[in-house]
This record gives sequence, C-alpha cells and structure tokens, in this order.
Amino acid sequence: MRPDVWEFYQGLSFDAYRLLGAHPAGPGRGWQFTCWAPHARRVQVLGDWNGWDLYHSQELAFCEDGLWRGRAPAAREGQLYKYNIQGPDGVWRLRSDPFALAFEPLPGTAGQLTPLPPPLPALRRGPCWEEPLHIYELHTGSWRRHWDGRYYDGAALGDALLPWARSHGFTHLELLPLAEFPFDGSWGYQGCGYFAPSQRIGGPAGFRALVERLHRAGIGVILDFVPVHFAPDEGRLANFDGAPLFEMAGEAGKSDWGSLNFDLNSGPVRSFLLSSAAFWLHLCGCDGLRVDAIGNALYRPGGGWQAAEFFRTLTAGLHARFPGTLLVAEDTAGALNATALTRDGGLGFDYVWDTGWTRDVLDYFTAPFGERPALFDRLAAITAAFAHTRGINALNHDENAPRTGAILARLWGDDGEKLAQMRLLLLYQFARPGKKLNFMGVEFGQRRPFTPAMEPEWALLGDPRHQALDAFYRALAEFYPRHPALFCGEDVGGCFVWAGRDPRRGVLGFVRRGGGEALLCAFNTGTAGVEGFGFDLGCLGREVTAQPVFAAGPLPDRSQQSCGGWLALDLPPLSGGIWSLS
Repeated sequence: MRPDVWEFYQGLSFDAYRLLGAHPAGPGRGWQFTCWAPHARRVQVLGDWNGWDLYHSQELAFCEDGLWRGRAPAAREGQLYKYNIQGPDGVWRLRSDPFALAFEPLPGTAGQLTPLPPPLPALRRGPCWEEPLHIYELHTGSWRRHWDGRYYDGAALGDALLPWARSHGFTHLELLPLAEFPFDGSWGYQGCGYFAPSQRIGGPAGFRALVERLHRAGIGVILDFVPVHFAPDEGRLANFDGAPLFEMAGEAGKSDWGSLNFDLNSGPVRSFLLSSAAFWLHLCGCDGLRVDAIGNALYRPGGGWQAAEFFRTLTAGLHARFPGTLLVAEDTAGALNATALTRDGGLGFDYVWDTGWTRDVLDYFTAPFGERPALFDRLAAITAAFAHTRGINALNHDENAPRTGAILARLWGDDGEKLAQMRLLLLYQFARPGKKLNFMGVEFGQRRPFTPAMEPEWALLGDPRHQALDAFYRALAEFYPRHPALFCGEDVGGCFVWAGRDPRRGVLGFVRRGGGEALLCAFNTGTAGVEGFGFDLGCLGREVTAQPVFAAGPLPDRSQQSCGGWLALDLPPLSGGIWSLS
C-alpha cells in the first residue's frame, strides 16, 4: 500500500486533500476523482461536462487499497460535479465531495472543480507568550453587509475591517467558521465543506484576499475549526455512502446541537480532520486555529480517550509542520490539561479560552448589587493553576448570543450604571492575567444579541455615550501593549500578587509585574464610594510612588506615596484604575 494511503487509513495524514477529491489529470486529460466510500456497491461521478446525465456518468473503479478512482476526460476547471453512490441497500444517492475545494453558491450543493492553490504564507508570529495578544472575534457574514443584504467578499471586507482593527489595537482577528456550511443559523459551526472556504466570502479567492490584506497590515488570522460535529444535511457528509461513515453510528452520532458527531475512532475520519486543519494553515495562510468544543468530545459517551489522542495528534502534528502556529482550545467542560505538553499527557494547545473566568465575572456583574458579596470570590478567583492553563479572557460570541443577550444589556442597574460597569469590566479584563478576546460589538456596547442576519448596531456610535465607550476601548487597547507588566510572565507566581480585597464593598486590587515595571490595578465594583482603602504593596519590598496612568471612572489625577508598605486610595463608585509604581 502506498505510504499516503496507509497514513490515511491509520489516521495520521495531514495532506489527504492531495490523495482524495478531484484534481487535474494533466493537459487534455480531464480530471481525476478519488473517493473514500467503503460501504458502497458502486460509485459514479457526473457534472456539467455530461449535462448531469445519470445514465452517462463516469464509473469509478474500486481499487485494491479500498478507494474508488476514475477519470472524466471531458471535465474542465470551474465545472460543477457530484458523486452518485449506490449504498449497501442498493439505493443510489447523489453526494457532494467531502474533499471538494470549492462549492457552488447556496442553496446549491455541488462541488466545483478547482485546482489546489499555492501555499499562502502566514505571519507565524508564534504563541505570543511574552507579547500582547488582543483578539477581535467576528462573524464575517454580518460584520458588514451590502444595502441589499449581499455578503461582502473577502477583499471588500478586508478593506472595511482594516481601519477598525488598527484603530482598536487588535493583533489578531478570529473568524467564526468559514469552511462551507449550509445553514446561516449555525453561524458556521455545522460545516460540510472542510476544504472549501465559503462562497459567502467569495470562495477560495475571496478568503485568500481577506487574509492577504490583513497580513499586509501585520494582523494575524485565527480561524474557528470544528472537528467535533458537522451538518446533518442530506446529500453532504451524513450517511455518505449509504451507511454511517463520517459520523458515529446510532445514538452516539447525535450531537447536543442537532448535528452529527464525527467518529474520532475512525482512522480515515481523523485523517480527514487533520488534513483540513493543515489545509487552512498551509494553503490558506491562517496563523492559528481556535478548536471548537473539545470538552464535548472528551466527555461524551463512547469516545473520550480517542478524542484526547486525536487532539494530541492534531496539536503535535501542526506545531511540527507549521512552527509558530497558534492553537487555541475552546473547552467549556474544564479539561485542565488542554495546554499541558503532549509528552506530559496534555493536549498540547497553546492557549485555552478561560470560560470559568467569563462565566464568573459575568455572573458577578449581572447580579443585583446587594447579592454581589456572595459572588465576590468568583470574581476574584485566580489560582496557581492559571500559570499552566495559558488562559484567554474571552468575552466571546457565546456571551452575546440570543440565549444570553448582549453583555451590556445583561449588566445590572440603570443605563448609566451599565455603561460604567462595562468600562470597569473591560478594564478588569485587560488588567487580569491572560490574553484578551472580545466579540464584535463589545467594543462599543452592542445592546442587541448577535444574529448572523444583521450587522452590529453601528448606529449606536451616533450616541455620545457609546462613542465614549468606544473611545475608552481604543484608549485601553493603546495602553495595553505599552505596558509589559500586563502581558509578560502571565502567571500567578511573582508576576501577580493580591494587594487587597473587600467582598462587602466590592473592592479588589492586585499588583502586576513584568518587563521592568510594576502596576497596581484597583477596582471598586460597588455603588458607594470608598475612602482611604489600603492596598498592601509589601511585595515590592520598598516604599513607592503611585502615579495614576489609566482610569475607568473619575479617579484622582495625582501621585501618592506609600507608607509602611501600604497605599491608601479613594475609589469613587463603579470605578477602577491602574497606577504605575516606582
């Protein structure tokens, strides 16, 4: 058996898109088709070149290595095609090619004959351990729409995005899934074309244009990658050759979202997913992947350890092939070893969304003021485990969805209190250990939940209150990379020390150190002012001068001296600030 075929069956292939699918057979020779359909009795291919005539389809031959192969001499680049598969029950079914490199625009489901593109270089800036990492998460299909509802293609979207990304200090853009998907309401998380950038963004050419524009501006691209479940739509991956193939059989194949669970026990399925991940990094120029729902895969019945082995193979293989790739785990189930090294039994990711922080901080700020003392320990929860989990403080799309509501709308209090707390929440996010991620609309206080059919509420920027919030965000984003204490050595050991906490009044403060500087970050989350609150700066081993350098709320604009290792500060209601200690 050829080495590439053996790797495919063993679940070790990172370039199965070269082995399977449709590829040019050579000048004047049409296109070669290779299909994995082990349960099929017969496999044919048909398309534009034969007028979609089922009775004159090109028959594929079942080869000794278990793959179906054949050539359509009349096929030409740009034409549409499908497989016609006779399943084990004798029924013929038209199926889209799982390895198609492009698809026709929806609602059509046919693949489009497209040659493999040349590799697109990535920025490859590395995991950014000692650098600022400030990520803007967005849904490309709705960040901007034409007046008549049409999507922006990649080039136009890039032109619109760049000024916004630059002015808000984003180092990376994280794009909700763009592997072709049939249903807008899934936001891309129920995919079907794992090697095909969606036609919503202009297909392969549109996606490359977007990546190239962002890279020229020095902005990295992280793509949401969904290897756990896929769209259940007829004619796609589901029941592909007349029997469960990509999905787990029986009830185990049904996901929590109404989609189908990938069978991560299957070597060919693992190779399909590994190759898809490598495709987006190598040929599409992505700088990283955010891997969706790993906790769901690890803890669902019938596949936990196999899922863990798959993720280890994924991270080890991608890091080896594409040094500098940024791999982020989304893990709502609490797999604490997501960022541990694979040789130590971990999954090998560079970062993990700190969903515990997201849940705890939002539970605190959405609670009535009188109930917050009982939640204070969750707000202030930072443990030594953080040093090993490499967290990202993510105010993400899940926290702005219809089932939750937009973050600003959920905060407790009247409108003025909501806006003051939004500034306080953002300052706390940037001051706390961990990298930063915000979903589109958070930066100016979107009030309506995210919906894929509507743009963010850009009209709110005509409101002076939202203008002020957006200006605060831009100032915070400019402040963050100029202060290495906020992003260097992000652990709980010597770089983060508590300076004071008062659950009853909602006051907390801590010292961040790194890059030769020390900062005191102090917050009053209560509605009553606090005078002369003492913060313990004994960790610095000397008396210091505290100079205010950033504020959320009306803090005194004057320097103060510590005394006996303590610094007394007056903190107005719902305010916070950062003081430089020298």
